[in-house]
Amino acid sequence: MIGEEMSKTGDAGRAVDRKQARVTRLLDEVTRQKSLHVRDAAELLDVSEMTVRRDVRNNENFFQFLGGHIMAADGSAQRTPYDLTEASERNEAAKKAACAACVPLIREKDTIFVDCGTTLPHLVGMIPVDMEVTLICYALNIADMAVRKPNIRLVVIGGTYHPPTASFYPLDEDATLAQFAIGHAFISAAGVDADLGATCTTFREAGLKRAAMARARSSVLVVDRSKIGQIKSACIADLAEFDVILTEKGEMTRDAVAKHQARRVGRA
Repeated sequence: MIGEEMSKTGDAGRAVDRKQARVTRLLDEVTRQKSLHVRDAAELLDVSEMTVRRDVRNNENFFQFLGGHIMAADGSAQRTPYDLTEASERNEAAKKAACAACVPLIREKDTIFVDCGTTLPHLVGMIPVDMEVTLICYALNIADMAVRKPNIRLVVIGGTYHPPTASFYPLDEDATLAQFAIGHAFISAAGVDADLGATCTTFREAGLKRAAMARARSSVLVVDRSKIGQIKSACIADLAEFDVILTEKGEMTRDAVAKHQARRVGRA
């Protein structure tokens, strides 16, 4: 019995030692590189991304998240109020399914606009490696996925970095979008209402979405159905302004959105 207890104590001590060694190595690497993506940290430490995120959250004196990247903690820096990598795991299967419905729309040599948020990084990941496309974005997590595809020509709209959405908002009127003829604008939303349309949390973000839609041949609203019935403060567009609405269940008409919303309200 005593031997078993000693064995358990020894195992616990070794687990603590491994965790301390892991955190120390992560801190050394983040200090050296200035920032490290969660995915790369997991590969470096030979653990899961969930373990890396837990280590970061449990050591806030050492680390902070910026989009999907780990950076050394800095009391003078503005921290993100949430980790986009973690947020992307909420309704992850539904988000992936909604993005999978978008992939057939993309053709070789297309120019596409990919919006910010935690849904559309999955779309970038699904673009075939050998497909040549021009991808326009303004979000760090979208750009981070795009640079991993060698045949994507990436265009990033620059400006001031906005941590809550991991996006760059132009300081002045940005003419980048006006220079491109966009095939499909893939737009995300934090809320979808049958009457009030698609909404998001910031007005500058809503303005960029509308500007992309104005330059696109086709505007595609990409959301998982948990967003239906939610309303945020900034209006993007009426649902009739989107050429197609794609969810994890495929295409939805405006009437289908209204019926789904009514059912959700009825259950509330």
